[in-house]
Amino acid sequence: MKVLTYNVHMWEGQDGRMDVARLADVIEHSGASVVSLNEVLHPVYTNVGYREPLAELAERLGMHWAFGESDRLVQRSGWWGPVGNAVLSRFPIVANSNHHLPRIPMTQERNLLVARMRTGLGRHFTIYSTHLDHAFEGTRLWQLRGIVERLRREDRDPHLLMGDFNTHTPRKSHRHPLVPPVVRWLRNMGYIDAFAHAGVGSSFTFNYRLQILRLDYIFAPETLAPDLLSCYTLSTDKALMASDHLPLVAELDWRF
Repeated sequence: MKVLTYNVHMWEGQDGRMDVARLADVIEHSGASVVSLNEVLHPVYTNVGYREPLAELAERLGMHWAFGESDRLVQRSGWWGPVGNAVLSRFPIVANSNHHLPRIPMTQERNLLVARMRTGLGRHFTIYSTHLDHAFEGTRLWQLRGIVERLRREDRDPHLLMGDFNTHTPRKSHRHPLVPPVVRWLRNMGYIDAFAHAGVGSSFTFNYRLQILRLDYIFAPETLAPDLLSCYTLSTDKALMASDHLPLVAELDWRF
């Protein structure tokens, strides 16, 4: 099974256009069965009407969907709406919940979306989709503690923690001495970075003023390490145009 995490930049591509069909092509090309999305506007208001690109995207892909709002409105060029995280799944989503993360004054509201899925064999697994603070590593650690506390309280199913963590890790993070606190803290809590464990090719997922960075992650409990087959970014022409981030894909040997 393949899973994917993707920051869709408020639906705005590098050409300034909202192109749901293009995003659907990128996700379809990945072969992912489950998708975590960040910077999702839902619904979207424009000067000429109202749209639901998230529902449109899910319909094009034939997927179920869930959305969690961060209580923040975002204005783009020609459209605006509440921003948050979303999960798309080829499996039925049997439960979902949204949780606001702690923050310091004057920083942006962030949230955690929890989506529980049921497979054809009657088994369950859960995706935790989040987008951490963009400014301060200390705030990200504070938010992450709240997330891990929830993971420990709630989750007995196989699960993944996915999204834009806004923290940069060198290519070989399991060997590099400068592992950022967010990744190091999650490692100490029993989670592995899928790319550090099974990464293939480039790990870069974001281009900011020509400085290529890695900001997007898929974290799995250590018990799932034997099931991680590979992890890689998609850098097709459409993916390079569809957002300012690239999708990150992990392939797991899960028999659902």
